[in-house]
Amino acid sequence: MPLRYKMDYENVVKDFAKRTKHNLSLIQEHHKKGNEAYEVTQLINSCLGLLVLPQQNFIRSIPETPIDKLIDDGWIIPTVDGNYPQVKDLNELMRYMRNAIAHCNIEFISDSEDKLKSIKIWNKNGKKTTWIATLGLKELESLLDNFIKLILEEK
Repeated sequence: MPLRYKMDYENVVKDFAKRTKHNLSLIQEHHKKGNEAYEVTQLINSCLGLLVLPQQNFIRSIPETPIDKLIDDGWIIPTVDGNYPQVKDLNELMRYMRNAIAHCNIEFISDSEDKLKSIKIWNKNGKKTTWIATLGLKELESLLDNFIKLILEEK
């Protein structure tokens, strides 16, 4: 029996984000069971549905919560590389991360066993780099989860 998909979306961005999160979970479970699955590739693909689309759609409603408050609330904040300043708030963090993913400003970092362990992302203003940060894969997923909970109002 063929699968049937319900194609109507009440809210395209929110529904797409929910489905993206679900698909990521399926790939991760498939990988945990020892099956061939590219969970890191899916995590980065999921950034489109969990970061890029929501950030673009909700940019004006993303709060300017200070980074220190986010840390106090349990958010994982990327470690800034070099002498670049840390973002000042959640709105700026999501904008910088969105820009990094959307413009392919991303580098994969492996550990000594050649397993992907983290990503380096950066924001540019024209040709000038304004921010570089490194995130572990679990940290990226945690950050995306917190952001999408905020967007989906699942606090």
